[in-house]
Amino acid sequence: MELSVKQLMLVGKSEVEIQGKKISAGPEAVVVDNRYSLISPGTELALFTGTHIGFSDPEITWARYPLAPGYASVGTIAFTGSDIPGFSIGERVLHYQPHADRSIVKPGKDLIFKLPDGLDSKQALFVRFGQIAYTAVAASGRREGYALVIGGGIVGNLCAQLFQVAQGRKAIIADLAQSRADLALRCGVEASICTSVSDMEKAILSITGGEGVSTVVEATGVPDLVTESLKAVNRLGEVILLGSTRGKVEIDVYKLIHRKAISLMGAHEGRYPLFSTAGSPLSHDLFGHEMLKMIAGNKLKVEEFLTDIVPPAQVADAYNLLLNNRDAHLGILIDWE
Repeated sequence: MELSVKQLMLVGKSEVEIQGKKISAGPEAVVVDNRYSLISPGTELALFTGTHIGFSDPEITWARYPLAPGYASVGTIAFTGSDIPGFSIGERVLHYQPHADRSIVKPGKDLIFKLPDGLDSKQALFVRFGQIAYTAVAASGRREGYALVIGGGIVGNLCAQLFQVAQGRKAIIADLAQSRADLALRCGVEASICTSVSDMEKAILSITGGEGVSTVVEATGVPDLVTESLKAVNRLGEVILLGSTRGKVEIDVYKLIHRKAISLMGAHEGRYPLFSTAGSPLSHDLFGHEMLKMIAGNKLKVEEFLTDIVPPAQVADAYNLLLNNRDAHLGILIDWE
């Protein structure tokens, strides 16, 4: 079955095109007519601006123009292959293919989730960011004490919420933007900090009554904040790197890790497989289903993340809004209809 598709492509630094192509759907695939897709203000913006570390790393070969960005779309199933049980034409689904008006998804190989009745399709898109955020929560070896998340964007906000919902811990968000600190409180995060890095330790001790934080999650990708995370965490604590670091980091290992007996770990998505196996029960498939339940049950607050909906022709403008006015623009959807 051959179909026509309109797909978003990054063809150069700050250059976006909508390109047409033909796709073929076989018996092992479903075809989804997409209604909305969600722009990632982290990785995707770094690809748009050419600042992603992969462009200068010969081992990261996928970060080269032209490339197809995007990894969260919702739509309805328009076709199901003969080898695909359990999916029906007309069902609403969430999947993780690039930005396009139509996608081919292979269940069992690609992640795809049916949307529960009553869940707004636009809110369902934030499952993708919840899944990313849950990578850090699942990696945490702590089950008590305060958790500090540095960075109050969508992923950082959801990470803090998840520490509270999934682990029953108190969470704090630190961000230089007052709007994001305020957003954290509206989403139910225990506390937020809007202050300079130099005053962060004082604010942490004030909020925690001198207890400090046993877990710090760095969710921005700013290289210098890795060191600040190590400074902020208590002795015997853990620092989890959730944001993809945009450059090299110089660390005083003896002073900040060795003497403090700190655990420093990465929480890139690759830490867990797509699907659960006997040797690895944790998976992104599991995380995605959990996020759907939490959002549908209003345990995770996502409604305030959505700030803009744009047509495909205005995607370059949307990227620039995220780049130049990040405090007013957070979650931007592309409306493919």
